[in-house]
Amino acid sequence: MASENKKEEKILLTETEVWDVIKFARSLYGYSYLSPSLINARMKDINLNPREATDNLLEQAMKNPKSNEGLLREFSQNFELTSMVYKRLLQYLSNMLAFDITYICDVDTEKNEYNKPRYKSDTKIVEKFLDKFDYKKEFRIVIREMLRNDAYFGLFRDLGDKYILQELPPDYCKITGRWSRGFLFSFNMDWFDQAGVDINMYPPFFKKKLNEINKKRKTSTYKPSIYPEKRGRVFWNNWVDIPTDIGVCFKLSPELVTKLPYFVPLFSDLILQPLMRKLQKNTNMAAASKIIMGEVPLLNKEIKATVRDSFAISPDLLGKFLYIVKAAISDAIKVGAVPLNNIRSMDFKGDNNLYDSYIRTALATSGINTNLIFSSSIKPNAIETQLSLDVDEQMMEAIYPQFDDFMDYFINKKTKHFEFYFVFEGTEFSTNRKKRFDTAMALFNQGIILEQKIAASLGMKPHHLRRHLERAKETKFMELLMPPSVETQKQLQEFMPQQLYPGQQPQQTTENEKKDKGRPKKDISEISEEGAQTRATGANIGRGGDIDKVAD
Repeated sequence: MASENKKEEKILLTETEVWDVIKFARSLYGYSYLSPSLINARMKDINLNPREATDNLLEQAMKNPKSNEGLLREFSQNFELTSMVYKRLLQYLSNMLAFDITYICDVDTEKNEYNKPRYKSDTKIVEKFLDKFDYKKEFRIVIREMLRNDAYFGLFRDLGDKYILQELPPDYCKITGRWSRGFLFSFNMDWFDQAGVDINMYPPFFKKKLNEINKKRKTSTYKPSIYPEKRGRVFWNNWVDIPTDIGVCFKLSPELVTKLPYFVPLFSDLILQPLMRKLQKNTNMAAASKIIMGEVPLLNKEIKATVRDSFAISPDLLGKFLYIVKAAISDAIKVGAVPLNNIRSMDFKGDNNLYDSYIRTALATSGINTNLIFSSSIKPNAIETQLSLDVDEQMMEAIYPQFDDFMDYFINKKTKHFEFYFVFEGTEFSTNRKKRFDTAMALFNQGIILEQKIAASLGMKPHHLRRHLERAKETKFMELLMPPSVETQKQLQEFMPQQLYPGQQPQQTTENEKKDKGRPKKDISEISEEGAQTRATGANIGRGGDIDKVAD
């Protein structure tokens, strides 16, 4: 009877039919309905899809990274949201490069060409491109994405008054080839089937290719070996090859096609951060607690045998007494009463450096000197710090050639007569800028004029420095300056090193003046540990001379 009343289960839709309905809905709303909320949601999906890492998921992903590159990128984004150590590490490296630019013409250019109109015309094209494309801002965004995801996929857009880079979702991009200037990649056009994605916000190339796909779906014409600049003429299902004059791909590890975040080996340590934070909290709570143990008297202390319920105070009276004691002290102190003798107060000692030690150890495994990112009570080693900084600079400056190729390709597509070669250099650290400036000025004093190197060391574009000089000359700025008095000159000479220019002779000083001035101040990289400590603490002030006489 029960079997007769039992309702038969019936499958209304198969799994395939369900997905067909979902795809239809995406297409319907994607083309006919847009709202700020949907657009904002799709824009968030481009470069932020974090996933919380667990021990099992992380272990499985690291065992087979080629099949889990998307999962590892999601872990990287999640660690940046939950770990300030990781976020600070990414910011430190991504903001390091200065992107100071210099350029020269190709080797076939004769020296008499520099004054001809056609060279000046191409030079203006170069300068206009450098003014319209804020490469420092755009490339720093690229570097941050490269550190997070290993690869950056974008589009070079001409907006009329500006050139920009528009990022593509990495989950819809695949590297499908190499060419002389980097990687080639293909794009999954299913991205435009989602609700909230407006294809008009992308170059016309994508709308054209989407129409071709909808009209004609053939797979026999797909040729991945096609000439790089002709890519986009063929497709495979919904995958379209992006031509080199539209799409760009930068990769932190160009020797690997697999897209893996640079700091994947650090993930095994970062996943322990919530546990270590909880342990530090428990340790601090225990250290803040205190237990007071009191002795409850017995009815007859001379009786050695144990008698049940032989306390001199009733439980009710004892509870009222302890309530009064507890009300008079803080919650951090625990009160107890036991019928034992010689009981003392009990407290707990915690390790306040447990979490701090873990953070520094985890960060040290990344290869970065912790003193460069976080303050420390440990005395910094000047030589070690400088060498560590040099290693970091070397690692990041190795990315420059990819951006050099980018500038060479897109600028030379606009010039008419000459080819230019662009080189980025330098970091934002003051020691690096000073070193580059001193080198350029030392060559300048020898008659070797490298005006672009001087501009780069100052963080300026070459033509911007020239415009500053031209304006100062035409407005006769030097005539507005007042020469300092003789006494002011003597005071300045005591604190400022003498700067020589081509043809200028050094000023002769007497023996007494030499004794008063002492030795010239050395660079921080040239002094010893004791000298650096003395300079930092100011121990030589008031010794009758410059602070660096003894420090050096």
